[in-house]
Amino acid sequence: MRGLRQWFMSSLTPGVRWALSVWIVFYLLGLALDLLSIANLGGFLMLTGPAVLHGQVWRLASYALLPANLLDLIVNGISVIVFGGMLERVWARREFVIYFLIAAVGAGLAKLALQPASPMPLLGPSPISFALMVAAGRLFAHERILVPPSFQMTMRQAMILLAVLCFLSMAYTMGWTNALIRVAGGAFGLGYLWLRSVIAQPRVARPAVSKRINRLEL
Repeated sequence: MRGLRQWFMSSLTPGVRWALSVWIVFYLLGLALDLLSIANLGGFLMLTGPAVLHGQVWRLASYALLPANLLDLIVNGISVIVFGGMLERVWARREFVIYFLIAAVGAGLAKLALQPASPMPLLGPSPISFALMVAAGRLFAHERILVPPSFQMTMRQAMILLAVLCFLSMAYTMGWTNALIRVAGGAFGLGYLWLRSVIAQPRVARPAVSKRINRLEL
């Protein structure tokens, strides 16, 4: 069993290992503290509008460290393994972590804007998973994948379809506002990728023409 665990972790890319390790450690720590009645880790990390407005700004990102439950850990773990592994084909771990932070804070700001006075908490890394899916759809837009049984589509088409299905599922189970908050993680991630591509574009150098030469030509 130990050998299987080591093989599995060694087969993952560095950023994916980092994300899984953080989520698993925080989930187990929260579970242990709760079972021993020592503390409620979720109560310290989860995001609510009133808490942030009272100065607890760390909650804008800390909510994404702790999965809400075991199912949340499994679903987001699968998401980061699939999409995170793809993204680390072109990203270093530092870029991976920056993207995580932008997606988490983006969804946190959306929560603050849409539910500033609501005591309903935001907890779990689902906005990050949505952002990873968006990034995969953008960076590998034209790669073709096979959808069982024998249907092909581009990565962009597949991610758009998956994003719509995820959004409708979240809207049905959580409500439209909570679904929009989680989708905001992907929106902020997409904005970051767009801005990054604009900055990376090479500037076209304009030839400098002296005023003296212009006068001579006239």
